[in-house]
Amino acid sequence: MPRIMVIGSKVTTVQRVSRYCLKQGAEVFPYYGIPTDEEITLFAPHVFVLCLPMPKDFQYKTLQPQILWSEYSVSEGLPSVTSSTELYARLQQVLSA
Repeated sequence: MPRIMVIGSKVTTVQRVSRYCLKQGAEVFPYYGIPTDEEITLFAPHVFVLCLPMPKDFQYKTLQPQILWSEYSVSEGLPSVTSSTELYARLQQVLSA
């Protein structure tokens, strides 16, 4: 079963994205704020879903894939998903690699 860690500063956004991930049959760890290295290591996620806006001072370098979730289009050139359909497609792509 894939493990997905959903990280963000807005509780409603993290909860919504976590529900989308649960519908994919994944084990989901919603996190509001900045997780510690220990929490990340213990959960050992296969993929991170980072919900904008991210908590201030969030910096985590990882080898695991990351999906950027945004309620709105991001014009900074960062690849992001903005709908549950895009999230499902991106999760399947990442988890099947």
